[in-house]
Amino acid sequence: MRSFASLVALLGLLLLGPAEAATEWDQLSPAQREVLEPMRADWAGLPGEKQDRLARGAERWSQLSPEERDHARQRLERWRGMSPDERKHLREKRDRFRRLTPEERERLRERAEQFRRLPPQEQDRIRQRFHELREQRRAPDAEDRKLLGCAPDEPCKPPKPPKGERPPR
Repeated sequence: MRSFASLVALLGLLLLGPAEAATEWDQLSPAQREVLEPMRADWAGLPGEKQDRLARGAERWSQLSPEERDHARQRLERWRGMSPDERKHLREKRDRFRRLTPEERERLRERAEQFRRLPPQEQDRIRQRFHELREQRRAPDAEDRKLLGCAPDEPCKPPKPPKGERPPR
């Protein structure tokens, strides 16, 4: 009877599998260990899912160029400097962007790139017009839409000011 219970328990474990597959520290690549060194003491106590997520992130980090790493550090510092409300707002914007169709996302990226290529004076002029429209609480007319680069069948949203010039929320 005891061997039957052991067999059932063993089959259950085999069928269900482990709840979390932990990644041992020694299984990490040297590049991953270098990135994750500050977490070494706590590594064994982390849930397997978190270990896997951190290992994947460390792998991606190790493949970034120095410029990409600098950019990522700057973004992290900007994130750390945000208030909880600003972070919430940014998460909501990210979620709205992810809900767009691939075509809408591509069109938005193209428009943002077109805007970035404009001379700074033109960017400022467009931003100012959006702020005026917002204050007037009215939708842009045909002339405004042309100035702002909005297609007739899509919403017209204000461009963002350059980093460092954004007003606090």
